[in-house]
Amino acid sequence: MTSKISRRAFLKGSITAAGSVVATTGIAKAAKSITHTKKEPLATLLDISKCIGCEECVFACKESNANKYPNPKKPFPKMYPTRVPVEDWSDKRDVTDRLTPYNWLFIQHASATVNGEEIELTIPRRCMHCDNPPCVKL
Repeated sequence: MTSKISRRAFLKGSITAAGSVVATTGIAKAAKSITHTKKEPLATLLDISKCIGCEECVFACKESNANKYPNPKKPFPKMYPTRVPVEDWSDKRDVTDRLTPYNWLFIQHASATVNGEEIELTIPRRCMHCDNPPCVKL
């Protein structure tokens, strides 16, 4: 019982088999590259009950990242689309009450009522740029 296979059927079967092999190895490689193999932490957790609002973390961040701050050339090039406003922070480098290109951490002051008692909170708002942030070590 010999069955003849046509050239078209042979090529179709060969291409299907080769495609499935390539797809299988490609999926395996992609899955292998996605897995996290480093032993570094993937997140940081801050205990805001320990924050007293001293802003030492703000100054530690500024000191360690000063070499990474931008030094813009003036005048600024025309922005497109033109409806996008240009805000120049280079003259406001000392602002520490919000995130700016020159301040990557600030302390937010808030109040809350817990069980009928008003409490004051100081919450560090971080930029999340650093893998090993100096502001966490204080």
